Amino acid sequence: MARKLGIVVVTFLFVSILLGQTYAQASVFGTKVNGNTLEIAPQVKHIQESYQSGSTKQFVNVLDVNLSNTYTKLEMGLPNPFGSLKTTTNLARENSAPGHYVVGAVNASYFLGNGLPANLLAENNEIINYGIIGTSTESPTQQRVAFGIDKYGKAIADYYSTKLHFTVNGKVYPLDLINSERTADKNVLYTPEKGSTGTNEWGVEIVVTSASQDMTRLHFGDVITGQVSDVTTYGVGGNSYIPSDGFVISVQNKALATEIQNTIAAGDDIKVTLSIDEQWMDAQYILAAGPLLVKNGQVNISMPTTSQFAKTPQPRTAVAIDSTGTRVFLVTVDGRQSHSKGASLNDLSSYLISLGATSAINLDGGGSTTMVVRPPGFTYPSMVNKSSDGSERRVSAILQVVNTAPQGQVKSFKVDSSASVIVKDETIDLKVSRAYDEFLNPMTIDPFSMNWYVEGDIGTVNGATFTATKQGKGKIIGEYQGVRAEIAVEIISNDKPILLDSMDSSGNWSAEAAKAKATIATSVKGEPIRQGSSSLRLNYDFTTADSGTKAAYAAAKTPISIVGKPKNIGVWVYAEGGNHWLRGTVIDGAGVKHTIDFTSEGGLNWTGWKYVSANIPTDITLPLKFEQIYVAQPTASLQNKGKVYFDQLQAVYKDGHQEIVYKDVTDPNYYAYASIVNLNNQELIKGYVDGTFKPGNTITRGEAATIIARALNLKATKAPSFSDVSANYYAYNAIAAVSEHGILTGREVGKFSPEGKLTRAETAAILSRAFKLVGTSTVNFKDINSSHWAYGNIQALVSNNLVSGYTDNTFRPNVQISRAEFAVFLDRALQNRK
Repeated sequence: MARKLGIVVVTFLFVSILLGQTYAQASVFGTKVNGNTLEIAPQVKHIQESYQSGSTKQFVNVLDVNLSNTYTKLEMGLPNPFGSLKTTTNLARENSAPGHYVVGAVNASYFLGNGLPANLLAENNEIINYGIIGTSTESPTQQRVAFGIDKYGKAIADYYSTKLHFTVNGKVYPLDLINSERTADKNVLYTPEKGSTGTNEWGVEIVVTSASQDMTRLHFGDVITGQVSDVTTYGVGGNSYIPSDGFVISVQNKALATEIQNTIAAGDDIKVTLSIDEQWMDAQYILAAGPLLVKNGQVNISMPTTSQFAKTPQPRTAVAIDSTGTRVFLVTVDGRQSHSKGASLNDLSSYLISLGATSAINLDGGGSTTMVVRPPGFTYPSMVNKSSDGSERRVSAILQVVNTAPQGQVKSFKVDSSASVIVKDETIDLKVSRAYDEFLNPMTIDPFSMNWYVEGDIGTVNGATFTATKQGKGKIIGEYQGVRAEIAVEIISNDKPILLDSMDSSGNWSAEAAKAKATIATSVKGEPIRQGSSSLRLNYDFTTADSGTKAAYAAAKTPISIVGKPKNIGVWVYAEGGNHWLRGTVIDGAGVKHTIDFTSEGGLNWTGWKYVSANIPTDITLPLKFEQIYVAQPTASLQNKGKVYFDQLQAVYKDGHQEIVYKDVTDPNYYAYASIVNLNNQELIKGYVDGTFKPGNTITRGEAATIIARALNLKATKAPSFSDVSANYYAYNAIAAVSEHGILTGREVGKFSPEGKLTRAETAAILSRAFKLVGTSTVNFKDINSSHWAYGNIQALVSNNLVSGYTDNTFRPNVQISRAEFAVFLDRALQNRK
């Protein structure tokens, strides 16, 4: 890309180094407690080490780079456009492509408050940024030191010197800066990209035209000639316009300015010479930073080691070189954190020498300290250290390790491990991940071009599709170009659901809300619990001032992994009516979120426990994760306050799954099982808050009234006249309805006896009236004669096959009827009505 000289200010801030509290200077990193080494490119290793000395910890990352390898390069990486700031990760990714994979990088250059690099950057002699030199004892760049790759391909970390000067009428004058702010006693060369010099009147400026070369690209080794077109007067003018075919030299020192005014005039020839010392001439690139840390294998720090910058433990970034110039170490030390205190410059220098360094310089550190690494099989690098800022800082330049190898033969790959647990009869598409070649670069392998095998009698492979045929454990093996990879798989039954969350704890759940308020908690004693020790309670408040659809979410803090591809997700829900909308969200293997419906809009309308399920889309990408379940209400008139309980979230894999409705009615052969289930499905009977039905319990007259009113959808037109039924009694409206219709009347004058236990004879009377049953039979129960008040009602039930009595030919009219018996009688009556 075309590069322009940076516009730099003298009064600058090293924004990447933040000096904090002073700590006692550490002497050594201490004992190594952990260490890992990974080859990430040909002869490039990533080393990660942890050290401890007493209570002091240090965390170090090293890129060990051998430049003698044909395919390994160490380059300078700059943002585009130049002068902008980008994170090390983003710069490394932008610079990565097949044939030029960035496998590792560190932050490199200091930068100023305006984002420009602070110091010299050059490439193939082109001066990309001339920069400035620090002037205080706290500045790490008070001496000119740099890292680079010389014209022979060897690394250098050393001092450098430049010689910039201009010659007029046989006299040579120094140049100090390029395109920087003119400060005291400085001579500055300004090029056309600056537009104007931006100076005040307290100086002299030589305006030059007819330059012998393009002034937008300056190089070490350039000798530029031109003609003076104007010389300004000291104390009169400043901020000179820079000719497009020339340049301006601005001089601040009054004595020198006066000399120039008296000796240089328009029409004079002028020559500018730009040079650098021989070891840096023709270098592939030069990146200045500082201070120098190591020279000739010894600690040699080019700034006062008593300064706060030098002695305070800080996050650090450095580059070091061995004696051959072919082995380079890029090093970061985390700091200002519990896992790593940070290093002084003395400690850092000593550590670099222990790696084999004979020369080294400090690079930008502090909050900018960053190392990124690309493991084999990955396309892009990612951060391997921890920033003291808590997030990665943007920087002005990086040093990047590049793998330039062509595509090679496969070395390794993995079979996608998302298929490690599979549900019987499920099919999965086999995939290959993290494939890389002999040069450790990523490669793509078509799974259909591979040979697939199955170990263990668990399934078959057709093409690249595996079908799980039998429960058990085995392996799926992939082979490509003689390289094999395998995963252990377990085939599980599809007959039973897989529990995703018992909802016994709220620890993995958090409340979220949209235009509403929400809280979440574990149920307490006395609240609904379907199974286990608790349920999850979501409190919602839709009465907020916001308009539009409102929602309250129970969100999994960590989305819950789902085995395979279920038919649906089911959950037990204890509701309080409300006509809301119960929905959920799952995340597919591509990270896309899918909304699933447990009810239709307005369908969350029951009271008590009910099992609901939400279908999973058929074309969804695996693997799946469950993210949240939520209550929504788009209708303003229904936006109320309330709560809902969740229990036993599960994945269901088999069509037609029937959940056990009540946990104490589980045997399908139980005489009342089908009737209890039928009535529950019709929402005519409900269980208790603990998920039981308690079939052996008796039923009260108030409960019977409620059930009959629901079954026949009876409504009252007037209040009941019973003195023992108050208006706030739960069955008040039902009692009013059944008594008005003559189905269930009082036991004595003016009293209904709502808590009285219902007898079998009363049940016969209620059902015969409710369903208008008539008829007689030849059955004569020995404990019922024709004069019994319920004789006709009982005969009507017998004739309609609703009841047959006991085996001893008794009906037992005065025995209190159980909840199970009542369910059977009512279910049969409803069936007969159809």
